[in-house]
Amino acid sequence: MFLSFPYMHSELVSAEVAGDVLFFDPGLNEDSGENMFRPEGLPLDAKTARALINDCINFGEQFKDPSEMAYFGAVTSDDFYEGSSMSIQAQLTRQFDDGMGGKEEREKKEAAARAQFVLLLAWFFEEKMIELRSIEQGVKDSWKSMDKTLGVDDGDRIDERVLDLGNRESHTGGVSDEQFVPLPWKRIIEALPAFIPAGAVLLCAEEDIIAAWEDMDIAFSPEVNEMGLPKGAMVATLPAWKFAGRRKEPVGMPQALMEVTVAIIR
Repeated sequence: MFLSFPYMHSELVSAEVAGDVLFFDPGLNEDSGENMFRPEGLPLDAKTARALINDCINFGEQFKDPSEMAYFGAVTSDDFYEGSSMSIQAQLTRQFDDGMGGKEEREKKEAAARAQFVLLLAWFFEEKMIELRSIEQGVKDSWKSMDKTLGVDDGDRIDERVLDLGNRESHTGGVSDEQFVPLPWKRIIEALPAFIPAGAVLLCAEEDIIAAWEDMDIAFSPEVNEMGLPKGAMVATLPAWKFAGRRKEPVGMPQALMEVTVAIIR
């Protein structure tokens, strides 16, 4: 099984990559879509997942100054969960505080729920990226329609005799000119091993991420065509926390200790 990394929506990857992979579905919606992989037995059902996402939105809306919210991006995940006015940490813990099973089993389930929560946030963020891109394109199309109404042609744009409003006035405050705010891919790659099956390969074609791994001195080897990967693919298998750039094993994140296979294509 080839899974797209880091994006979980086909709209955000090239057509060449999208045709060869499945896309991870963390369970935010009741039903999974085409070309999606949703693992069985996710700890959080769709109703609970949606409630947690809504709590995060409400939490973020408390901040008038973005720099205040940025603080929570720098602290640990525990600090973030506890910092929420809705106490997201308590909600995740309460899901499994039913007295069933031993302490170790409950802690394992809670860790899986945290991992799913990271993927849910990334999924929701991607949907907003797609929404902003659609708005951006709509604004550009409207300006181009106005250009035509005013009699502006391509020659005018090339000679720079007029202002190309379609390019200058389309910024929506989020995505602009097909540039995307990067996902927290380091958190994503540490969360995925909790749910992907043995033998699954994460397929990455994002140059920024590949460059980051090269800076980490992660050694990728040529694929010898046993996996059926695209020609020229390079492969590495390591514990997830190493792909995330950590210097040592994280505590309380068992899924990050699991090995994952990543294939990069350029």
